Amino acid sequence: MNEKIGIKEKLKRICTVEKAVKYLFTAFLLVAFFSLMLGETSYAELSFGREFPFWGYLALILLSAVVMAGLDVLIERFKPVEWCLLVFSFLFAFELLRNAPSKNQYHLYAAVVAVMTVIIIALSKSGVFDLIPKNFDGRLKWSFAGVAAATACVIVASIGVYRYLTFSAPNFDFGIWCNMFHNMKESGVPDTTCERDMLLSHFAVHFSPIYYLMLPFYFVAPHPATLQILQALVLYSGVVPLCIMAKHKGLSSRATALLAVVYSFYPAIAAGTFYDLHENCFLVPLLMWTFCFFEKEKYIHTAVFALLVLLVKEDAFIYLLVFAAYVFFLKGKKKISVILAASALLYFFIVSSLMKEFGTGVMSNRYQNLIYDSDGGLFDVLKTVILNPGYFLTQLFVSKNGDNAKILYVLQLLLPLSFLPFATKNISRYILALPILINIMTMYQYQPNIKFQYSFGITAFLFYLTVLNLSELGAEPKKIMLPLATVATVLMFAMVVLPFQENYSVRYEENKIAYAGMEETLTNELPDDASVVCSTMLLPHIADRNEIYEIKYHKENGKYKTDTEYAVFDMRYREESQAAIDYFTSNGYEISYSDENLTFMKKK
Repeated sequence: MNEKIGIKEKLKRICTVEKAVKYLFTAFLLVAFFSLMLGETSYAELSFGREFPFWGYLALILLSAVVMAGLDVLIERFKPVEWCLLVFSFLFAFELLRNAPSKNQYHLYAAVVAVMTVIIIALSKSGVFDLIPKNFDGRLKWSFAGVAAATACVIVASIGVYRYLTFSAPNFDFGIWCNMFHNMKESGVPDTTCERDMLLSHFAVHFSPIYYLMLPFYFVAPHPATLQILQALVLYSGVVPLCIMAKHKGLSSRATALLAVVYSFYPAIAAGTFYDLHENCFLVPLLMWTFCFFEKEKYIHTAVFALLVLLVKEDAFIYLLVFAAYVFFLKGKKKISVILAASALLYFFIVSSLMKEFGTGVMSNRYQNLIYDSDGGLFDVLKTVILNPGYFLTQLFVSKNGDNAKILYVLQLLLPLSFLPFATKNISRYILALPILINIMTMYQYQPNIKFQYSFGITAFLFYLTVLNLSELGAEPKKIMLPLATVATVLMFAMVVLPFQENYSVRYEENKIAYAGMEETLTNELPDDASVVCSTMLLPHIADRNEIYEIKYHKENGKYKTDTEYAVFDMRYREESQAAIDYFTSNGYEISYSDENLTFMKKK
């Protein structure tokens, strides 16, 4: 009797307008998701809806709603409908964005995230997230973080490897590293011939001793794909200091696990590898370790990792200056701030002086819009900010092309984090957001773009801010903002990264016999010690030699140099290659091998 009364009471509770709307909306999302999966045409076409009979579609929604109501009756305390609503709304959004038409994908992303925000707020109010314990076993937390980071790492590494295997990775910026690591392996010196069309140490262009940390692994597996994999491993190792710092700042296991997912699928980390290897990848984990040890008051460790940050690149001192400025406003930390800032400035002064004397100098031309003296350097940018702040402000959100690229860039950085880096009343903490300016005050179009490597340093600061702010947020805002950040991050990852990965993997699978043939021909037709000039996409595949040049830049007085034993051309770009072939033919070279993809010319 009691059991029957209990079921009647449950049936009464589900027979409300509010419950009916929830069942129907959840059922609608479930059916919509499966229609996306089963549909044969793109949902971006209006004709997509004609694939399904309207009344049958409605019947499926009603049937699914009945199933939802049944679940609510049977296991109400586990909130099954709320979980179904979260899961199917996320899956539907995931599929929408993974297949988003590039023309308006960010408009779609904004609409989808807005809807997901409403759903997450409603679910938070229903108490669904309270079913997950705040503090669960530490090993489970690390397992969760490890799986998320490993999944993203495999996806990102595969992008780099596929780019190499499909002959899509050019000399800039991959061939130069293949040539450099070959020389480092042979002689220990980071020389290249294809970076500035002459034998020159890479450190004359960018002072990046940090690359030596990769060298032992390259010794074990001396292959270009190794470098792409190592970059992914370096980037996703940053999840370790992130989780340690989160625990130290008092974040729960639940919050830390979600934060690890946000880090793992943060679009600026993954998309920053789209154009191959760069030393900037070390900035993310090294800065994270620097912040982590500072928070734990292990200052010797902080100093060690701060030094490693400086070894990444000559301009990395800027990140330590920003950090030192923030530390200056912390109680009892002024001495540490002064030492940190002075060390960073001294290091930059020494390195920039050496590069000016023995190398090509510090690359400050990307900020030429803020340097009124043609001979000025990076410190002249600071002069402009102080002397003419009005002009400086005119440069922040204006791009070279006159579009909204910089505004979109800032949103791409902050939306996946639910603007948590700015969720604080601590004014001095906003100093940590200053590195964003590095990329938006330039007119160099590639810097305010998450698909290039320039956001790695900024990313570390944004996650540091996120941890600090989360540690002070109340339980309710945290309960909403962290799940929202997780959803927003994964959805942008689905929209930006997964199609990129899928494009290269499909290209490889469809043409792998041709690519293997190109690889074999390059190996068979070129002597190991021959000097070569070649097309940009071929260079990484034959960079393990002392003398290798890119045809585009191997010129003197506007004409191709004819000083190498071999010239190799990528015939996939036939029109571009043919002009060079004609020139080499009339200047002492003859074709030694040719097929539909490659042409080899040997000096007579």
